[in-house]
Amino acid sequence: MVQPIQCPVCGKSSIEPVLQSIKIVASYERFEGDIGGLKVYRCKENGHIFFVRGSDLENEGREILAS
Repeated sequence: MVQPIQCPVCGKSSIEPVLQSIKIVASYERFEGDIGGLKVYRCKENGHIFFVRGSDLENEGREILAS
């Protein structure tokens, strides 16, 4: 799995995964199910928190290897 290399908010490259052992599930109105598989990261310099779908990280790795 490829990890994010920078914070999408400020562009700093000092990020770390957080809440790795907790399953995070999001849902929204008019959707008949849950969205799972979210990974949480924190910008160590500015404290920004952001979410990335685990499947996006896996697909990104495949694209890099395929190109």
